[in-house]
Amino acid sequence: MRRLYELLEQDTRTAGLTRVAVSTVAVLVVWQLVSMVVTNRLLLVPPAEVAVALVKEVETGAMWTNAVATVTAVTTSFVVSVAIGIAVGLALASSQALSLTAGPVLGALNSVPIIALAPLFISWLGLGFASKFVLVIMVAVFPVVVTTEAGLRATDRQLVEAARSFNATRLQIFTTVTFPYALPFIVSGIRVAWARALVGIVVAEFFGSFAGFGFAILAASQTFDTARVLGYVIMLGAMGLIGSVLFAALERRLAPWRQE
Repeated sequence: MRRLYELLEQDTRTAGLTRVAVSTVAVLVVWQLVSMVVTNRLLLVPPAEVAVALVKEVETGAMWTNAVATVTAVTTSFVVSVAIGIAVGLALASSQALSLTAGPVLGALNSVPIIALAPLFISWLGLGFASKFVLVIMVAVFPVVVTTEAGLRATDRQLVEAARSFNATRLQIFTTVTFPYALPFIVSGIRVAWARALVGIVVAEFFGSFAGFGFAILAASQTFDTARVLGYVIMLGAMGLIGSVLFAALERRLAPWRQE
């Protein structure tokens, strides 16, 4: 047990996979125990029934149809939202006047419950990809904007002055000091944005889609098919986990000094 505990504390790929396996087993055990207490299958079903439901979805082809619809929409809109967020964050950090002028407006937009505006976006853009694309961007872009600006402004001034003492240009200071220093902040914002993008895509598919994980969850809940609902929720959780792991690996690769 002590060796396992020591392994879980390590920052290696094996330790990471072990942590995922241990946490997954723990969740499944607790889930099974709770399902033995909660006997109403409309409220909760055991993991085995969820696995059977997922297999049926794969066999009928519904899983692939819904996966393509969700993954295509969320990845496309997420990439665009990250690009927009970094660009806007750079602009705000580079201009104090722009930050003071546009900052309050962006803060107000960020505080607006964009999810509540989903029916409005669907009315404007119709059912399908366009409404999902815009809604996910609106939900996911703000964490990247905030963390990009904060990271650029948090750069150690002594490092900047040291670069200037070597006659570095503004572009050289940005590429070798400011932006690398802000990378961990930006990646943290991207990780938050990915989680928000998954929420946004599900809500968008609730209101305006004929395929996707959100559409499948809504359809299954209307027929009280708890196993299918939980199955697609697990798929969304797996997407969130995969994204979190990939972005953590990206941070280690782009900013290895953070691990020292």
